[in-house]
Amino acid sequence: MKKMIAMLLAVLMLLSLAACGGEQKEDPEMVFTRGPEEETEAPVQQTEAAQPEIAQGKYTFTIDGLELIPGTAFDPTVLGEPAFTYEVPSCAIEGTDNVYNYETFEVTAYDDGTGEVIYSIYFLDPNLTTGEGLALGDSADKVTELYGDNYAQEGNSRIYSGELGLLYVIEQDGVVVSIEYRMIVE
Repeated sequence: MKKMIAMLLAVLMLLSLAACGGEQKEDPEMVFTRGPEEETEAPVQQTEAAQPEIAQGKYTFTIDGLELIPGTAFDPTVLGEPAFTYEVPSCAIEGTDNVYNYETFEVTAYDDGTGEVIYSIYFLDPNLTTGEGLALGDSADKVTELYGDNYAQEGNSRIYSGELGLLYVIEQDGVVVSIEYRMIVE
């Protein structure tokens, strides 16, 4: 049963990575691991995503008193042992990203040559909320109430830009179906 849930979560993560905007390989490979990943060094890719004006808020994720900031160093052990890890084609570098699943959320990180850097934090659990109180399953009206109207629109995604990162909120039929914090790529 655990393997079935892990595969389902992996498929959901791949679908969320489609928002990276780059071309997807016809047969992307995922490698599930339980041990440390090999380090790779690759240049950071530049993307030309719409960048709305800076809004109020930092758009960082806090869990158990630890603030995770996209674009900063990440030590996966500070959150305890992940339920599992896997690799996916990268949105931040040429190569792969490491995805650390902590059951209620996932952290995607890449190696910048000096260590792991957080690319994104993706919500998996409807009981998990942003610092402002948004959760999966909330209404589109609640998104507007909490974050306002200053966002970029990309398909059914609202992209809020803060001083430290981006907040992606995907809605379907007026309901929040995805919440992700992402680093700002300049």
